[in-house]
Amino acid sequence: MLKEYDIHALSHFVGMVRGEKGAQEWLLENGYRELSEFWDAYFGIEKSFKWLLENGHKHLAAAVDAASGEDKAKLWLIANGYRELAAIISASEGNKPAVAFLLNSKYKGWVGIAHDIHEYNKKKKKGFWSIFNFGNPYG
Repeated sequence: MLKEYDIHALSHFVGMVRGEKGAQEWLLENGYRELSEFWDAYFGIEKSFKWLLENGHKHLAAAVDAASGEDKAKLWLIANGYRELAAIISASEGNKPAVAFLLNSKYKGWVGIAHDIHEYNKKKKKGFWSIFNFGNPYG
């Protein structure tokens, strides 16, 4: 089962996703290193991924893999009691049933995080592909 985080930790995690100054430092200074390492691992920082594995946060490492499209990782999350974390990853991909699942659970605070990760991914994808955007010829 996913650890329950207080509203301050979740709001600083959202801040970190949004790139707000000081959010990551707050998480580190207040005992939420795993959230900081999760976000760094999400960016492909191998050292953070290894930290998650070596410090009892295999579920967060699996979430990173699931977010990268590894279906086996998402299945591992569900099979090992991290259904909510699998739903967070699915919600961050725009999956409406996953959002509804989270809204009906005690993990409502994660819906905002999933939304911000989704928005971050859209901007990242748009930023890269926008150099090839020649406009909609049918518009």
